[in-house]
Amino acid sequence: MKKLLITGGTGFVGRHVVNMALTKKYDVHLIVRNPEKAKSLFGKNIKIYQLNEFTDQEKLREILKIINPQYVIHLIGIIKETQKSTFEKVHYEYPKTLYEILKDFPIEKIIHMSALGADEKAPSKYHITKFKAEKELIKTGIPFVILRPSFIIGPQQLLFLELRRVLKKLPFLIFPDIRNYYFQPVDVRDVAECFINAIDYHSSGIFELCGDERVTLRDIVHDFATYFGKKVIFIPFPKFFLKILAQEQYKMMWKDNICEDSEALKIEALLGRKPIPYKEQIKWAIASNL
Repeated sequence: MKKLLITGGTGFVGRHVVNMALTKKYDVHLIVRNPEKAKSLFGKNIKIYQLNEFTDQEKLREILKIINPQYVIHLIGIIKETQKSTFEKVHYEYPKTLYEILKDFPIEKIIHMSALGADEKAPSKYHITKFKAEKELIKTGIPFVILRPSFIIGPQQLLFLELRRVLKKLPFLIFPDIRNYYFQPVDVRDVAECFINAIDYHSSGIFELCGDERVTLRDIVHDFATYFGKKVIFIPFPKFFLKILAQEQYKMMWKDNICEDSEALKIEALLGRKPIPYKEQIKWAIASNL
């Protein structure tokens, strides 16, 4: 039985990864801040270890000695900074601390959640810190798989949860129309499957995870609202205004969020099939939010 440690297991992607690992009959261990949340999601099927601060090297090492994992899936990440949780801390210091300690363990492979657009030349702290974490992992010499997904679609997607909340109260929605910026959405079920399949992938590598269609945020919001039977009034919103109102989010849009790196491996290599089509992704996510 494969012994698997997962960080970020109670998050949007994490819960799908954990459930898939359990269907594979893996010995699953989670490091979490909130054990009660993990228990409510997964019951007694997993082993849970509480860690309040991920940069606590002494406590983290103690937990790792207890688990002694064969494989590690690191999923912890944020999309927006707070005073306590910055991109530098969460995306770089957390994995750096973990991977430095894991060098002292007989780890067979680490599978790391990065992001499409991770680049040392990126203008956004989000993408720079994602890239720095990739480099820390590669430096360890431990076999690895790095996954860089585009916009992830699923029932717990924060955008969809917020849209559902608003659409249930209002007859229509006014939304900023940001044009000329494209995503290539990928289904959260495909992302989870890629993490699990990466365990048995024959070598190290960096994968870009994208679906079959390139769409704008307008397309995604319109498609979601349409299934609710609601209309969306799109107000022209040049990216220049976003630069003023949300500078970091503006910088994150430094290039289209699509799969275009010729050197990166593709999602089909891990799935062994084509990814779930965009229209099916949307229908499933919306059906779960009705």
